[in-house]
Amino acid sequence: MRLAMFVLLAVCLEPLLMISPADAAMLRPVAIETDAASNIVEVAGPRCGRGYHWVSGHRSPRTGHWIRGHCARNRHR
Repeated sequence: MRLAMFVLLAVCLEPLLMISPADAAMLRPVAIETDAASNIVEVAGPRCGRGYHWVSGHRSPRTGHWIRGHCARNRHR
């Protein structure tokens, strides 16, 4: 039973062991895109003052331009 488990484990780990040190040295970190079309979402904005609230980044309904997150005045009538 132990031999069967060892053989199964060896077969599963074989592709990972086939990487040579030269291949591992060629790996480079992936740069984060700073493009406006990236999927980075603002989780929380800064605290706004009294009478204001945080509006996260969004596209303008009229022009389609990207509008960065900002504090906006509350609508009180």
